[in-house]
Amino acid sequence: MMNKIKFEKVINSELFSNYINSKGVWIRKGFKNYQGYADNFGLQWNKFQLTQFDSYNGTSNSEQRLFQCSGWNSNSLKNKFVLEIGSGAGRFTEILLKYGAKVVSIDMSNAVFANSKNNSCENLLLIKESLYNLPLNYNSFDFVLCYGVVQHTPNLVKTYLTCIEFSKSNGLCAFDHYKKYYIPNPYYHPKYFWRPITKNIDPKILLKIIETYIPLYFDFDTFIKSIPKIGNVLAGCIPIPCWNYSGKESVIQEKTNLIEWSIMDTFDALGAKYDEPWSLRKLKKFATNLPVKKFNVGVGGNGILLNTYGNLNC
Repeated sequence: MMNKIKFEKVINSELFSNYINSKGVWIRKGFKNYQGYADNFGLQWNKFQLTQFDSYNGTSNSEQRLFQCSGWNSNSLKNKFVLEIGSGAGRFTEILLKYGAKVVSIDMSNAVFANSKNNSCENLLLIKESLYNLPLNYNSFDFVLCYGVVQHTPNLVKTYLTCIEFSKSNGLCAFDHYKKYYIPNPYYHPKYFWRPITKNIDPKILLKIIETYIPLYFDFDTFIKSIPKIGNVLAGCIPIPCWNYSGKESVIQEKTNLIEWSIMDTFDALGAKYDEPWSLRKLKKFATNLPVKKFNVGVGGNGILLNTYGNLNC
């Protein structure tokens, strides 16, 4: 019960009375086995629980991405309330807790149980719930983090607005969003060639397919992408999705780990029910109508970034 007491300022006590604790996760009664459109993520993050964790893979990928993309100062997190939307296995949860934040982390899939195993801490409150039905008080969080999530939700506008509603009048929100590409890109065009089919395949079957072909195709994909100047364009024209990070300094280079990352991220790309990329121009135009005091839009992370300051609805 200690977790609940530490988070009384941000919990809506009336709504939260309908939640019970199971394996370190607060779950609305009757919601335990429901994953909705996110069942693929539940499978993904329980299988690849630690793959993205800095403390496990020996990199600083997650920490660098979090602070470089959001513009947040790590020293400003101590004892502040952070709402993390769609936390998966908890790669960013680990970083937020490391710097002393009080984190409410939510995920509607069973990935939330992986996060519970990976980040058990009295400063962490885990809730299995939809973003649109959270038992939390609006205008109560100092920081709101929504990475790798927006494009996978059924209503993108509602997702942005809901996240901002939970921030304080001086709160900071950080979003990333898949970017739309027009020139052939290996992490875009092969993916959207297959997604009309793969998003309807049972996630367990899809994962087995990817686990079969990625190790066989990986070396050829590496060769294609290594061709100077035209490698990525060529790979973008070949309709075989392969999230291959060979040669990228930010990712560990052992081949077995690279293949694991490739399987994980290729499954992530092909299995999501919803996936709607935006152009930078579209995000900028959208952001001008948000109820925030300031915002900035840029390129980074998973594609494009939106960082906001202040909630005008407070």
